[in-house]
Amino acid sequence: MKCALLLTFIVLLIVCAEDTHAWFGGGGSSRSSSRSSDSSKPGSSNTNRKRGGSCRSGSSSATKSVQKQEKPKASVIDQVKEAIGGAETKEAKAYVNGYVNGANEMHSTYKEMKTVTKQMAKDGKGAKGADKYFHAKANCKAAQHGPGGKDAAKHISDEREAYQTAFQKGRNMIGKVSDKGYNEYAADSTKDQEANRHGQNGGDPNKYRTKYIPDKYKK
Repeated sequence: MKCALLLTFIVLLIVCAEDTHAWFGGGGSSRSSSRSSDSSKPGSSNTNRKRGGSCRSGSSSATKSVQKQEKPKASVIDQVKEAIGGAETKEAKAYVNGYVNGANEMHSTYKEMKTVTKQMAKDGKGAKGADKYFHAKANCKAAQHGPGGKDAAKHISDEREAYQTAFQKGRNMIGKVSDKGYNEYAADSTKDQEANRHGQNGGDPNKYRTKYIPDKYKK
């Protein structure tokens, strides 16, 4: 009986030993092989991580190459300079300065004309035609500032006469000015333009000077 029990105990030990090996020894090698087989599959996480990294790296390098190829946009000032042929040239600066100075000459002489003709009318002296002298004088002084000054004289003179003539025409159309009055004004505007052109071309303003204009206002 004792021998039978001892034999049964030995058999149990052998069985348990095999089970222990299956769970710990054999199981470990099985899991290891499973991991290695999984890593060798195309859809494994390690492969995906590597591929993902290379994709991002490739996208970044492509973006950098595109950025290098793009030309920087020109500023508004550079675009304007290019459009007018370069605003930094001496000729352009001289033209702008001449235009500004010419406009100032036109303005100052216009104020002078208003002062003189108002005083002449107050003194009872004939002021008719005196404005032609100042038209010629203003344009002549402006034209002395070069091409820019001459253009300023022409632009200001033309715009002034066109505006005033159109204004008088409007008054004529609504009955505020007679046809005769408008025609006289239009004829006088034509004479003003003649004096303007005379001064712009360098003519002597004294051609239009009347006897009652004070000597201190001679050109």
